[in-house]
Amino acid sequence: MVFKAVEAAKDRFPDLEIREWNLAEHSEVGPRHGVMATPAVVINGRLAFRGVPKEAALLERLEAARNAAGG
Repeated sequence: MVFKAVEAAKDRFPDLEIREWNLAEHSEVGPRHGVMATPAVVINGRLAFRGVPKEAALLERLEAARNAAGG
């Protein structure tokens, strides 16, 4: 299940790795990251959100990740 805000963010931040994990399909991810609800949003290999983020929060976190990566 892909959320509109996540897909739009992938287009806006092509230099970042943005993934959405559905725990039904990726059961190994939950225990490793303390995620018990679906979806989980991962930015550059790090858990960013447990559940569906608001678009503004997602964009803010992506800007911070881009700045941290030197982008």
